Amino acid sequence: MARINVNINPNVLLWARQEAGYNVDEVAEKLSVNSDRYNDWEKKGKDIPFGKLQNMATYYKRQLAVFFLPEVPTKIKKPKDFRNLSPANSLLPKEILLTLRRSAYLQRIANDLEGENYWSKKLGWIKNIEKLTNEADIIAQLRELIGIDIDQQLKWASESVAYRNWRTAIEEKLGILIFQFSMPMEELQGFCMTDNLPYIIVTNSNHSYTGRIFTIFHELAHIIHHQSGMCLVDRVEQNQKEEWACNTFAGSFLAPLNTIIPTDDLEKIGTYSRKLKVSREVYLRRLKEERLLPDVKFYALLDEIKATYKKKSKSKGFVLPEVKSRASRGETFYNIVFEAIGTNRINYTDAAHALGLRVNRLINEI
Repeated sequence: MARINVNINPNVLLWARQEAGYNVDEVAEKLSVNSDRYNDWEKKGKDIPFGKLQNMATYYKRQLAVFFLPEVPTKIKKPKDFRNLSPANSLLPKEILLTLRRSAYLQRIANDLEGENYWSKKLGWIKNIEKLTNEADIIAQLRELIGIDIDQQLKWASESVAYRNWRTAIEEKLGILIFQFSMPMEELQGFCMTDNLPYIIVTNSNHSYTGRIFTIFHELAHIIHHQSGMCLVDRVEQNQKEEWACNTFAGSFLAPLNTIIPTDDLEKIGTYSRKLKVSREVYLRRLKEERLLPDVKFYALLDEIKATYKKKSKSKGFVLPEVKSRASRGETFYNIVFEAIGTNRINYTDAAHALGLRVNRLINEI
């Protein structure tokens, strides 16, 4: 059978590679061609073997049809990088670039299905919050909006229940969608996007539940200031003013002063933090922030806590695709898509793609 060669817009090929985070040599090696030949494809877009283009679609995780677009699609606007990494380490890995793309896609689907007016009204609370200058007043107002007081928080049975309740309340009451995807923990623990509607927060599913909860409120602080950001919330230094302020906000929200019991006993710190569904580090930092613990003791206890952590092996058990879809995209997004199916605002193919499901599994859910 004769080999089929195709001609495409070379700028589309360049865009697809860059958005996926590959350099020319990496792609050429994967395609078993030399770099000069690949460069020629990106410069001219001529005589590209169709099979090689199919391979590139797989590597870049793009639909094949994308490569035949006449014009270059809009690049994803990446959130501001607050991670404080060295230039050599600040390049985003392919997994994170894919997560940014996926999150922006889900954001766009939610906006298309509900409309900008719907999401703008949902975010109307921000204007009232912006009028407040005292952090305690902001936290009090937010707790009232979310509808969860400290007594309810203390009654929750587990950290996973706490995460689910915070996530649901923020989606429903504040109109912010919360997604969770697996990302390299050493690279990124969470991010938020506010350049388009609806606003979204993305947590790292490899993080502990307390870590994900803290990330939600750290990113919420960014959102209040209309910031998009990529963050490593566990590694913030005091000279990172914006990140430090977001961490302080999250800690004060989740562990208010009237719940903090002074102690320098590590076992009690563990007990008190579990009641609040926060990490031991968060509780320890709250003791320091409220001047209830000397700096010397704080750093000694922090070292002790870090020494107790072991890297957890990731569970390899089978998870139903529907369960995974709900967990990653959240109940709000999941329900928006199903409601849109029922009112003929989205077809089965597009709905399945949005939810990461096969069409037959999607139909079984209806």
